[in-house]
Amino acid sequence: MDDRIISRVRELREKIERYNYFYYVKNESIVSDYEYDKLLKELEDYEGEYPELKDENSPSQIVGSSLKETKFTKVVHKKPMLSLSNTYNIKDVEDFNTRVKKILSSEQNIDYVLELKLDGLSISLHYEKGVLVQGLTRGDGSIGEDVTENIMQISSIPRFLKDEVDIEVRGEIVLPLSEFEKLNEVRVKNEEEPFANPRNAASGTLRQLDSEIVKQRNLDCYFYYLVDSEQHGVAKHNESLKYIAELGFKTTGIYDVCKSIDELEERIQYWEEHRENLDYETDGMVIKVDQLGFYDKLGATTKSPRWAIAYKFPAKQVSTRLLDVSYQVGRMGTVTPVAELEPVEVSGSVVRRASLHNFDEIKRKEIKIGDKVFIEKAAEIIPQVVRVVKEARSGEEREIVEPEKCPVCGGELERKLGEVALKCMNDRCPAKLQRRIEYFVSRDAMNIDGLGTKIVERFIEIGKLKDVSDVYDLHLYREELENLEKMGKKSVENLILSIEESKKREYSKTLYALGIPFVGKYLANVLSVESKNIDRLMEMGEEELLTIDGVGKKVAHSVYQFFKNEDNLAMIDRLKNYGVNFQEKSSEGTGEELKFKGKTFLATGKLKHYTRNGIKEVIEKFGGENLSGVSKKLDYLIVGEKAGSKLKKAQELGNITILSEEEFLNMIS
Repeated sequence: MDDRIISRVRELREKIERYNYFYYVKNESIVSDYEYDKLLKELEDYEGEYPELKDENSPSQIVGSSLKETKFTKVVHKKPMLSLSNTYNIKDVEDFNTRVKKILSSEQNIDYVLELKLDGLSISLHYEKGVLVQGLTRGDGSIGEDVTENIMQISSIPRFLKDEVDIEVRGEIVLPLSEFEKLNEVRVKNEEEPFANPRNAASGTLRQLDSEIVKQRNLDCYFYYLVDSEQHGVAKHNESLKYIAELGFKTTGIYDVCKSIDELEERIQYWEEHRENLDYETDGMVIKVDQLGFYDKLGATTKSPRWAIAYKFPAKQVSTRLLDVSYQVGRMGTVTPVAELEPVEVSGSVVRRASLHNFDEIKRKEIKIGDKVFIEKAAEIIPQVVRVVKEARSGEEREIVEPEKCPVCGGELERKLGEVALKCMNDRCPAKLQRRIEYFVSRDAMNIDGLGTKIVERFIEIGKLKDVSDVYDLHLYREELENLEKMGKKSVENLILSIEESKKREYSKTLYALGIPFVGKYLANVLSVESKNIDRLMEMGEEELLTIDGVGKKVAHSVYQFFKNEDNLAMIDRLKNYGVNFQEKSSEGTGEELKFKGKTFLATGKLKHYTRNGIKEVIEKFGGENLSGVSKKLDYLIVGEKAGSKLKKAQELGNITILSEEEFLNMIS
């Protein structure tokens, strides 16, 4: 056998064992789930191809932790707590279905149950005559840790069942996202290291020797598996979920019985898109054969059952190397440090750069150039550096030095007292101008299609774009536009038509496009309705602005100062001369009625008639405000299919009006 293969197998085992130690013992993730699973799959492939390399002590044969450093009593599981085989590829789900059918060749009508895969800590509970007697962690799959005293502090774990049965039920202990945010806020205030993610927080909490800490952190638990279901008169897995719920166990209540692979794939896609509505982390879906009578025939490997598989969603958080730091200057002059990364795939796309937010954040997280860092996509859009893996440092890492001058124009930088933002004070900074123009032409503003970053950069460089109003002179430079890469006569013609069309945009959109500090889409709509035209708005003093609902001191001062700036007034005059609309239309349906003025809205679940952004625009058009979460400030919750935890929370609060999509349509008709 090639020595390189033996060496690689040894390296893989050492790496995986080290990652297991940090994950299960230290409650720290020093590598992403995706990277860990790739390494484990590579090891399994080698051991499968070369049987002589197999070893019963290999991490491919062991479930979870070795329990060498546990502080709790070790207890042997009556039935092993196996882990599931993972895949990130829908093709593997199809292969799983093929294998199941092959093994059950004489069987017909195989159904599958699709459930959420919660990202927490597995637990097994034992009840005698309906009374909780013991709680065990997964441990190494054969032996778990006795954490009975700690699980007694979790309110969603029943101490007494509704029936006096002897039973073993397994579930997942999680820290709700809302509690995770509160916990980290407190830790930061107390100058403690915040938890990296809810899973680590849940695991670290359950292993506290002081059970009072467990009680304070408001852990939650959802149950998903009844051991020896058939002994309780249950023939199918979906029936076992209903049975344990009747006994008093908390389940997610979210599962689908699927009769084909097409149904499975359709529901997996649905939850990949809608999992953000949940108040707990879920990193994938679990697929189980529904008929319990097939389980013995399907059997299991030493580590995983053959009657179930886990499909994991594309990684939200992965680790990579921070190679360098560059700087981005925003339209208001804010200098943002940007991490230049070793390319890595996150949530289905390759990421090479990520936000470091500001220099205070860099200091707080102790980030250095050369560090191994975890990144994630904030709100599934903007990559950001979450934390550093200090254990991976070699000593050659370099400090990130705050710039003394603007990295673009060399102008003076200033940080106002009490603010974290470092700002370029040069009003003529090319980077500030570029960001202002990009903001002006963006979809939510003037919506000028085809005027991308490359065109803006080039025309600033040759002196043809000195102000946002210069956009309306671009028709004079057809030849220069046509000579740009990926531009031709047709593209230029479409761009010029889009620029001309933008002059007819609603007054509220034009107002938003000006980029007045603190004036977003909602306030731009309110100000446009209240003022009717730009001239009237420019006449308003701070006191009058404060009489408008939704306008506070900061906004009033910002609007007033914006219209006292001579450069801004000159820009508005130029835009008027080009024919840009600064007048509120009086026709019905433009938002003048402000039916929803002073009311707050939130949409959840799958909508039939709107996209999520589409319904937000309608709400703002009629003067309403969109909220991002359910709270006492919310007036209306618009509910689509599979509404989830937001609907439940709204019902619990009791003061929120819950609307179907049809009821909302009636309100605006």
